[in-house]
Amino acid sequence: MKPQIAPFGDGTIVMRLVEERDLKTILDWRNRDDARVWFKTSDRLAFDQHLAWYKSYFERDDDLFFLVEAGGQPVGQCAIYNINQNAGSAEVGRFLVAPEMAGKGYISRSCAQIVRFGTQFLKLPYLFLEVMEQNTRAIRLYTSKGFVEETRSSGLIRMGFDRDRAS
Repeated sequence: MKPQIAPFGDGTIVMRLVEERDLKTILDWRNRDDARVWFKTSDRLAFDQHLAWYKSYFERDDDLFFLVEAGGQPVGQCAIYNINQNAGSAEVGRFLVAPEMAGKGYISRSCAQIVRFGTQFLKLPYLFLEVMEQNTRAIRLYTSKGFVEETRSSGLIRMGFDRDRAS
């Protein structure tokens, strides 16, 4: 069952767990041609597929998917998942911005907040992500937040964030 997580943020953005009422908005963002090309599964999703995924997601306690809001309006999304307290690690990703909010720094802020959440709230020493090697904009962002390239395989770069190295 999904743990209760109080909304958190940095004064400009607030991140809260995604709710069923958010599904249409985030599906619209995810299905945009310019967004889905960056996902491992780049097919368009139907709402019933998305709803089935959400119901499965809701039962998992190792996957926290956040809606990012600014001024009370949805501006993006991000997640921390594959949370493994025993291994002290988790994966971050699912970063998307509302198209009309692109270029305003919301994903940069979201990335910083998800790293802080993972390392300080969840007390995980290691976070990682996978990014397509052509996604240079995202790679620059992740690098600026302290992630470093670890491996490359099949067009994907795995980047890691080590809390102890970053502090």
